[in-house]
Amino acid sequence: MDRMDIRVGDVLDDYCSRCKRLTDHSVMALVNGEVARVNCRTCNRDHEFKHGKLPEPRGKAAKAKISAFNQVLAGIVGEQQAVSLEEEQPAKKPRGKKS
Repeated sequence: MDRMDIRVGDVLDDYCSRCKRLTDHSVMALVNGEVARVNCRTCNRDHEFKHGKLPEPRGKAAKAKISAFNQVLAGIVGEQQAVSLEEEQPAKKPRGKKS
């Protein structure tokens, strides 16, 4: 949907901090043609539009998991690649039949 076509009541995806995932949301308010507030259609919570972005990981444990993943990835690929939560995760390889 083009930004010019969005109207109050339209449905779009956004991150809900109560549901902890991307869900369908209804547009509740527009400011200067941009979405300002939305309502989660799963838990019925009103909140600011987050543009579908996941929150940054908090705490040492979450950062340690990302660091460990980067180390494993570096061993596979041969070079260090930064991982962002906003990037698309690699697709899982299909499992073959065991002989």
